[in-house]
Amino acid sequence: MKTAEELYNERWQLICDTIELKETSRVPNCTRFDTWPYMEYGITRAQAMREYDKAAECYKRLFREFSPDVGSTDGFTYPAKAYELAGIKNVRWPGDPKGLDDNAPYQFIEYATMEEDEYDEYLNTPIQFVIGKYLSRVSTTFEPLSNLNYPMMATHVTEYISEFTKPEMLKMYDKLKACAEEIAAYRKYKSELVNDIKAMGFPFLSGGGSATAFDMLGDYMRGTFGLMPDLMEQPENVKRALSRFVKYHIDHSLSISKATGSRFAWVMLHKGFDNFIGDNTYREFYWPYLQQWILAMVDNGLTPIVFCEGSYTTRLKYLADVPDKKVIYLFEEVDLKEAKRILGGHCCIMGGFPIFTLTNGTVDEVKDKVKEVLDIMAPGGGYMFSTSCCIDYGPRENIEAMFETLELYGKY
Repeated sequence: MKTAEELYNERWQLICDTIELKETSRVPNCTRFDTWPYMEYGITRAQAMREYDKAAECYKRLFREFSPDVGSTDGFTYPAKAYELAGIKNVRWPGDPKGLDDNAPYQFIEYATMEEDEYDEYLNTPIQFVIGKYLSRVSTTFEPLSNLNYPMMATHVTEYISEFTKPEMLKMYDKLKACAEEIAAYRKYKSELVNDIKAMGFPFLSGGGSATAFDMLGDYMRGTFGLMPDLMEQPENVKRALSRFVKYHIDHSLSISKATGSRFAWVMLHKGFDNFIGDNTYREFYWPYLQQWILAMVDNGLTPIVFCEGSYTTRLKYLADVPDKKVIYLFEEVDLKEAKRILGGHCCIMGGFPIFTLTNGTVDEVKDKVKEVLDIMAPGGGYMFSTSCCIDYGPRENIEAMFETLELYGKY
């Protein structure tokens, strides 16, 4: 019987060889779980955001019972107490004070935090804009910052001290301190959980998750309904903002890699899918900044994992314009035959198994779909099996059928 260390090394080599587009002995099972283990093993999502010991045990039990080739932990179960202390406005979470159900999914609430006439203010004085406007628009705790009166020059430093030590500012500091303590406890739990799963023999494909420049501007500052007219009415301002965001994106990803030692860097593409924006818009405003990030990651020795959310068949011609054997594309929905034709032998491909089938299909439908995906994607190597996104829901028997069929038919 192989030791956990031997299994870890075997799985890691399988992953590395697949990235190199080698035809390995079998297709790696890179299925990643999110909140499914909590409900399967008897706790709610709301509990997982507060009771870290119970959340950790659910995940360790998952890996004792199932054996994918990669480790995973939940991606959106952050510390609920920190959210509450920060008074977050643009997020809803399971069991939040507003009454979201204890097993509801995490929800991001998109709205404009930068108005259409504030591009120059943000681009010319970004720190002042973030402190004076942005933070108070996304968090009640930071609202005192919007009332700061800090002149360019004061007669004495005590004037600044007085401004930053008003009673409402001191209350803000107390909340931030409590927030920091909760976040530190959460990070400690996640770090220990990752190490425990690795010790069980499961390597991770994890890296710092992020959004690309276009999505940062749309998701977090202008909102979709603000960004779309901006593309037509003030395209140069949009490009100025995207140029700033791509630099931030690169620096952020590199700093996370340095801090964690991970060789992977993730990006999640929210607004680039087929028919959401036109091809001309994608070519001018989306792809150049995504490509710049991809090339920067490769130049720094990292492997980008690009999660193409939504249907991505019409974008394949752009995705091919990257160095060979350096990028992993994870697809939620794509014409697998076209993806294989355009990217096969060039980039590693992951995903393509529809989460809808896993969640709503029968056992036989799951088995048939696994075979169909493997028939298209496995020949020649360079494919990592995965569901189209992390698993939150799904009958246990369907997951077992998916794993068993992959193990049986995923051999070369």
